[in-house]
Amino acid sequence: MQVIDSANEIKERATDWLDHASDYFEARWNLGVLNASEKTAGVLSNVASVLIISTVGMFALLFASLGAAWLIGKSLNNPALGYFTVAGFYVVVCIILFIVKDKLIKVPVVNSFIKKFYYEN
Repeated sequence: MQVIDSANEIKERATDWLDHASDYFEARWNLGVLNASEKTAGVLSNVASVLIISTVGMFALLFASLGAAWLIGKSLNNPALGYFTVAGFYVVVCIILFIVKDKLIKVPVVNSFIKKFYYEN
């Protein structure tokens, strides 16, 4: 009888241990899912805010460019020349951005994503 009681006790302890282990792993899984969803939501909200701000900024830049082109064209007595001057300015800006894109755009964006995903805020 003592052997059977001892075996039953070992069986109960093993079952308890397995239950606790499965509860632990389930809790860790849920924590990982929550952390991943929190970080994903943070990144998506940042992307959404950047898109909204960029859209409004693009409209402001468009109208400021049109106004500047109109003023330049009026001062030169040639509206087309004003628009070509503003377009030439943007071509120069695009060339400069293309040359320094890794340093000014790629590296900060990658660093931002790394900080958001791997470091706690």
